[in-house]
Amino acid sequence: MRDEQVIREYAQALFEAALGKNMLDKIVQEVDFVGELLTDPEFEGFFQSVKVGSEEKKSVFNKVFLHEVSVITRNFFWVLFDNSRENLFHEIRNEFERLVDEHSRRIMARVITAVPLSDELRAKVQNKLSQSTNKEVIIETVVDPSIYGGMLIYASDQVIDASIKSRLSDLREKLVQAR
Repeated sequence: MRDEQVIREYAQALFEAALGKNMLDKIVQEVDFVGELLTDPEFEGFFQSVKVGSEEKKSVFNKVFLHEVSVITRNFFWVLFDNSRENLFHEIRNEFERLVDEHSRRIMARVITAVPLSDELRAKVQNKLSQSTNKEVIIETVVDPSIYGGMLIYASDQVIDASIKSRLSDLREKLVQAR
């Protein structure tokens, strides 16, 4: 529970610093850039190692990213290193991106279907979600044949289950109760 609060506080601080300097888009790009490099097991292992001190991490960070990131991004990572919070980076990054999306009135929606969506149907789903949420909707599609047909939509805190699998399950429950 404590980590969730720390994650929110770090993400909020980074968001406010970026917004305050009118550098939100740039900071998003920089955090994504560093985050992509931190998916490399050697990089990630080094920066998350408790055996490597804060000053050594800062030194390596500077050598790798000095000309690639702004002072805001550098200072953000330095604070992570100084407070031994680098292990929370990926969660902080996710929360930061959520804050940016919220600020931009944008939401992510995950649409799960049994077969790939056509471009036309994808556009209809995206338009309908945009109308209902009054926000720009970015859709991620996932194909999962186990839902048989229809679709499952996860958008913000909402779940819309229009899958054949759930309808069959509901029908099965009604038949069992009717006995």
